[in-house]
Amino acid sequence: MSEQSSEQSGAKSGLGHFLNGIQHFGITVANLEKSLEFYTEVLGGKLAVGETGLEGDTIQNTLFQKEEVDAETLGKTLQELDVPNIRDIGNAIDVRFISFGNAVVELIHFRDRTSDPSTSPSVVSSVPSHIGHVNAKHLSFHVKDTIDLNEFAKKLEAECQQRGIPNVVFNRIERARSVEERNSIAQKYNSFKFWNEPDPDTGEIVDAEWGEFEGWSLFYCKGPSGEQLEFNQVTRNVKKLFANAQAEYNKSNGTSFISG
Repeated sequence: MSEQSSEQSGAKSGLGHFLNGIQHFGITVANLEKSLEFYTEVLGGKLAVGETGLEGDTIQNTLFQKEEVDAETLGKTLQELDVPNIRDIGNAIDVRFISFGNAVVELIHFRDRTSDPSTSPSVVSSVPSHIGHVNAKHLSFHVKDTIDLNEFAKKLEAECQQRGIPNVVFNRIERARSVEERNSIAQKYNSFKFWNEPDPDTGEIVDAEWGEFEGWSLFYCKGPSGEQLEFNQVTRNVKKLFANAQAEYNKSNGTSFISG
């Protein structure tokens, strides 16, 4: 259907058929080495491509032109607005793209951003990573349906502690007022499961209605730089709904994505 005939028929035009899904999610990290270890060795991603020591006018303009114009308008320096200056030699950035098969994670590291901000003359501000902030980002990883999500959460935390990868601590679904209290919470409360199953301690089944989300499960966790991560499973009823949406997307846009 032509553009003109679409308008005449009252149909809404769109650009979805020009797209091929999501290419990547980006995270600015404080420690590139530890972040690479986490996303490749712990979570199994594969390094696709990277670039080291990006700097100069072109990359500065590409990434921060709006912020520089804002600084000029306000009569502020870039440092006062916590905007990196990679025009200057030594303040370069490094990037790594890591493939997870159906999505890619980009790690961005600013050379003047260290694990200890107090040692840096110019620091890229750390922003609160929880999802209660507008524009907050998070990454969600799909855990295989055959794996118990409660057990996986504990293994993930233990693996990262063993490697000395900081901040990787998952949220239990029971309230805790201290680290000690959090660590003492029973394993059955490691993840939120949207279905009814026997309690591992009592054998009782809670009779709850989960609606369309029946089969969803998840836990939240911070990554090495404090980035917000989610690990989830999509089973039962909600799996069918995602499959239907994927099929509709493929049909509308000429793609052939297949659920993992």
